[in-house]
Amino acid sequence: MVFRLLWIWCFVTFANVAHAADFRVTFLNPGGETGFWGDVSRTMAAAAADLDVDLEILHAERQPYIMEALLRKRLDDGDLPDYFVLVNESQSAGRLLQLMDGMPSKVFFLLNKLTPQQKANLEEHNIDLGNIVGSISPDNETAGYEMAQSLIDAARMVRQDGGPLNLLALTGDVSTPAGVQREMGMLRAVADNDDVKLLHAIPADWNETVAYRRASEVFARMPVDMVWAANDDIAFGARKAALEAGLTPGKDIFFAGLNWSERGMEAVHEGEMTMTHGGHFFAGAWSMVMLHDHFFRDFEGDVFVDVLFKMSPVTQQNVDLYLSALGDGNWDKIDFSLFSKTINNRSHYDFSAAAILDAARN
Repeated sequence: MVFRLLWIWCFVTFANVAHAADFRVTFLNPGGETGFWGDVSRTMAAAAADLDVDLEILHAERQPYIMEALLRKRLDDGDLPDYFVLVNESQSAGRLLQLMDGMPSKVFFLLNKLTPQQKANLEEHNIDLGNIVGSISPDNETAGYEMAQSLIDAARMVRQDGGPLNLLALTGDVSTPAGVQREMGMLRAVADNDDVKLLHAIPADWNETVAYRRASEVFARMPVDMVWAANDDIAFGARKAALEAGLTPGKDIFFAGLNWSERGMEAVHEGEMTMTHGGHFFAGAWSMVMLHDHFFRDFEGDVFVDVLFKMSPVTQQNVDLYLSALGDGNWDKIDFSLFSKTINNRSHYDFSAAAILDAARN
C-alpha cells in the first residue's frame, strides 16, 4: 500500500513538472487560414505539436486594423501567453508594441521585423523594447534578385536580337519590409543588366485580382516581355491578363513568383513560370523551434537573437524533387524537434531547403 501511494505521488509530481515545462504562444497571423499565411500557420502548428507548445492562432485577414483589435482583445482577456509572435505587416508593429508596453509576455517577430526607423520612434516615446527576444526573417533581397535574373535569362534565350527587354514589376505593397526588400533585389538585377528596361513597378497589394487589373492596363498600352511578381498570387493574376491579351506564358512572356505554392510549382513544371522562390512559410515552424530554445534558455537569458535565412528557388531543374517531397503539404510528417539546438546539442540552426527536404523524406 505504501509503495502504491509512493508511486502515485511520484507520477503526479513528475506530471506536474512536465506540465510546467510546457509554454504558451499566441500568433497574431496577419492573413487567413488559406494561401501563404495558412501555410505559415500549418508549419507552426506542426512544429508546436512536436515541441509541446500550447499554440493559439488569431487571424487578421490582411487587415491591419483587425490585427490591432485582435491584440487589444487578447490583452484584455488576460491569462496571457509566455510569448506573442508578431508580424510587422504594413509596418503595423509599432502600434502593436505600444499596446503591449508593460505586459509580461515576450515578443518574437516573424518574417517582418521592426524597421530601424520604427525602433527609433518607439524608443523616443519610451516604449520598452526589452521584451522582444528574437526574430526570424528570410533573405528577401536575394530572392527578388534571383527571380528577376531568371526572367532575364529566359527572355534572352527567346529574344536573341539584342533589343531591350521590357520588365513589368508587380510589387506587394510600399511599406511591408519583405515586399520592399524583394523590390530592392529586383532593382539591383535591372541595374546589373543593361538590356533590361523597367516599365513600371506597381503595387498589387499581394492580391491576384488587383494584379490582374493592373497588368491588364499595362498590357493594353505597351509590350511586356517579363513580369516580376512579388508572390505567386500576383503572378497568376498577371498570367490571366496575359492570356486574355493573346500572349503565351513561357514563349511570348515570362513570369516569376514567390511562395512555393502548389500551383506555382505546377506552373514551373509546365514551363509557364521561370521559378517560384520561397520556403519562407517554414518560418512559422522555425519560430516555434527558436522559442523552444529560448524557453529553455539556449539564448543565454533574454539576449535578442536575429536569424536571417536563405530562401530557395524552385525551377524546372528541381521542381520534381520539391513536388515529390513537399507537394502534399503534410507538415506533420516532419519532426521539427530535429531542428532545435537545445534538443540536439547543436551550435547553430540549419533552416536550409536541403535540411527541409531531408526531414520530409525521412
